[in-house]
Amino acid sequence: MPRKNSARAIAALARACLVGVAFCGAAAAHAFAQAPAGYEKIYDEPTDVNLGGRWVVADIALYADMNAAGRNDLRLALVTDVTKFIEETERDLENWVAAHQERCGERWRAGAPMILFPDNAIRFVLDLEFEVWTCGVRGRAEPARIVYEAGRIDVTLDPYIEDGRLQARLDDFSIDDRAGVSRYLPLEFVARRVIEAELNNLNNNRKFYRAPDPLYAEGFAYASIEGQKTAGERVIITARYRATGGSEKLGRLIEAMREDGITQ
Repeated sequence: MPRKNSARAIAALARACLVGVAFCGAAAAHAFAQAPAGYEKIYDEPTDVNLGGRWVVADIALYADMNAAGRNDLRLALVTDVTKFIEETERDLENWVAAHQERCGERWRAGAPMILFPDNAIRFVLDLEFEVWTCGVRGRAEPARIVYEAGRIDVTLDPYIEDGRLQARLDDFSIDDRAGVSRYLPLEFVARRVIEAELNNLNNNRKFYRAPDPLYAEGFAYASIEGQKTAGERVIITARYRATGGSEKLGRLIEAMREDGITQ
């Protein structure tokens, strides 16, 4: 049970990072957005955005290849600053740890996560500690620790596009500086299985793999996705989408974004 619990905590953070990528078309900061070569800006306004259940107002910049649009080949690009989302993910982890400090039960501690984007992958490193305390059969005894494990988790995830769907796979995984139970039991194998199961669920979840609305409603699918970190420590992700149809579809898309915002 301890190994499964800590593995699920690792998987939860991995999922949060990937959801941030799934919403890359939903929080663009126009100050960092630059039109890809051959693309024209067609939309740049404050927009209501649903970030994984959180409604925010964000500056959305949308670019289109207007030459291709004249041939009924619609190509769009969203250049997104997801720095704020990552910071919120880190705060979520802090809040989760703070909420799991049971007198008789589980107690968690975690260091500040380090989230990186090497070569368009997603890597996070996290120091994690997990304890289980018991207060006896009837819960009346003084708490006594019965389980302790700790380690530095290092996970690299690889997001990619397959048949227009956003997908993700586990690229690398390791646990170092292990202590307690983790020194003797293969936590990494348990965690790997839990993470891979979580990724499988995510890859089959339409809220993750398909383009956000209203893009999806207009027939757009993912074409590519890439990320980078700027010199100013901002995380920028560029997502491209494709669909068939005339330029009137772009007009409907813009109007829908103005009226209903963007949601997954």
